[in-house]
Amino acid sequence: MEKEWQPDAIVRVKLDNTLKEFIKYIDKNIDQIETTIPVFYGQVVTTLANTSPDINDDLHDHFIDNITLHILDVSKRSTEIEFVEKLFNYAKRHRRSNKGNAIYDIMLGMKMINTGKYNDAIEKLKAYRTIDALICPAMAYCYFVLSTQQNDATESSDPVMRPNQMALGAREQMIEMVRINPPVNRLKDLGYEEDPRINKIFWFMIKEAIQWFPSEREFLRIAIEKAGKDQRRDIREELLSVAIANFYKDMFFLRELYKLKIESRDAAGVAGVVKQMTQQYPDEIEPIYYGLKVAILTAKIETYYRFRKMALEKKMPRNALLLLDFGFELMSGKHYEALACLKEIGTRFGPNHYYVTLLEYVAHDFISEDEKKVKQAKKAMIDSLDQYCMKLIKIKNT
Repeated sequence: MEKEWQPDAIVRVKLDNTLKEFIKYIDKNIDQIETTIPVFYGQVVTTLANTSPDINDDLHDHFIDNITLHILDVSKRSTEIEFVEKLFNYAKRHRRSNKGNAIYDIMLGMKMINTGKYNDAIEKLKAYRTIDALICPAMAYCYFVLSTQQNDATESSDPVMRPNQMALGAREQMIEMVRINPPVNRLKDLGYEEDPRINKIFWFMIKEAIQWFPSEREFLRIAIEKAGKDQRRDIREELLSVAIANFYKDMFFLRELYKLKIESRDAAGVAGVVKQMTQQYPDEIEPIYYGLKVAILTAKIETYYRFRKMALEKKMPRNALLLLDFGFELMSGKHYEALACLKEIGTRFGPNHYYVTLLEYVAHDFISEDEKKVKQAKKAMIDSLDQYCMKLIKIKNT
């Protein structure tokens, strides 16, 4: 008799429920698990074979990884490098694939930093510098600490001490991060929640690098991207202040400052950024687009017409202007005029175009008596128009 087929979504739900049961078991029996790791992993694999025999390798290995990370989270021995190595070795043995083993080496390297084994950490992490922006700063910190220890050992009386080899190593690692431009927060995608200490090390080394290399914009760019993804508004504001002061013509930093002012609902601040953009890039469409977007958000007709005239002069794509006109009329509460714009959009795009259908649904929700529904419709419309128009205008976020 053939086994009953189940959608992947159902399989994942079953695995999640199984994982929750194991997590409860780990929480209650962590002391016993620490002394019988091989037996415990045998139980995990047997349970998977019985409850989910047909899962693919990725789901199987992801389950093993989650089990391992939770043991590490709750174990009192997680600071013992020998215990961590033993735990990771058993986890690797019970995974079906070797392609995800990097996360274990990285975590072990991070643990080595936390326990002061800086040379070992450098060796463990150096092969993974391209994986995440955390790695190079972590290695740079190892060199940085070793350099201070070297300075303490030499006790030089030279008031202008030149950087020793370890200090130069720290600088080299930070420059290496700029050269390879690794992704930001990829480790989170791989299931690794950042160690607070390693996160602090990242910010410490970024600030050091900005002082060492004040003309290198990439340290600020990478750091601002990470601050945004980490939702660290305080750090983002601090870095943007430095970036705008040193690179006032850089469109990436102006764009990020614009976003920050929008999020803060700082109308005067947004207007100031748009003005600076138009002064620095008088021949570009992008600053004009941001001016139009602000006018839509504030429903200020004079501002919208002024920027719209500039958009026509700069030959902004007609489809983008049609969409922006629709958005402005809708946000201004002029539903009849908005529907007229939508009709023209339908003619231009084609009446069966998927985007026209979407806009029709959103426009209908604008006249709902449910305030929550109207608020959701406004956000959906603004976000959708923004993404679509930025693509039409070919605005890059770099």
